[in-house]
Amino acid sequence: MRTAVEELDVLASRVLLPSEGETVELASRRPGQPVIEVPAFAQDPRRAEGVPPRVGRRIDRFSALAYHAVSDLVAPLVMPAPERVGVFFANTRAGWAYAEPQMKSMISRGPRAVQPYFVTAWFPTAATGEVTIGLGFRGCAKTTTGRLSGFAEALWLARDALERQAIDVAIVGAVESVVTPFALLDWPLGQGLPTAGAAEGAAVFAVRQRPVTDQGTNGAALRGLRYEATDRTTAADRHWIPTLSIAAELANRIAQVPDVDCDVEVALGGGYRVTVGHGSRKAP
Repeated sequence: MRTAVEELDVLASRVLLPSEGETVELASRRPGQPVIEVPAFAQDPRRAEGVPPRVGRRIDRFSALAYHAVSDLVAPLVMPAPERVGVFFANTRAGWAYAEPQMKSMISRGPRAVQPYFVTAWFPTAATGEVTIGLGFRGCAKTTTGRLSGFAEALWLARDALERQAIDVAIVGAVESVVTPFALLDWPLGQGLPTAGAAEGAAVFAVRQRPVTDQGTNGAALRGLRYEATDRTTAADRHWIPTLSIAAELANRIAQVPDVDCDVEVALGGGYRVTVGHGSRKAP
């Protein structure tokens, strides 16, 4: 049975982004730019605290960031049964930091030199799989793509699952990494590289359907995920990864809710918008 979800409680959010000025040097084929510094974590996220070494050896940077972010996200929460927790991630460029060296080994040394995890570690769904399996969530899970609309679509699917009462809590977010020379080929030589946002990171949220009797004890609420064909964003022109920047901006707006007196509309890209409001709003 479907129950319309007009508002979502934001139980918690977690954003992992490199510090300002933190970069990684990458070799480049761009004329006049043999080495490029991209805004990313100087320490490989696969070796970061909170990521089990056995997991870090077989996943890409973006999957490690997702694993770390979700672990931190749910740690202080009382979660429902694993079957009632769903995971919905947006990823647009997959795991080339893992795939590129594996492909080079395959070409230079033959197929036996390739790790067996190669067949799964570089797909966009890799982060979703690592989080659901590694952290034990057994509800519905999906991965979306889309340079602008990917995160909004993931949030839409999370709300749909909550409306269908398939889950009680949804973990939704954007997880990305383009920290590999191969990824730089995504930008044509005649086009300047992005100047804003991070080249990798994770922004994740734990949300649920807001109970009718809720008196606002859970902080911010998301209301009215809607599509407006006239909505535009400049993130695609300026940012390394628009979906990640958009998700991080939403988390920032949610954190600011206690300090403002009015609701705030946030553009999610691809024509989607949400309204961020006080969780203290009571049901009529």
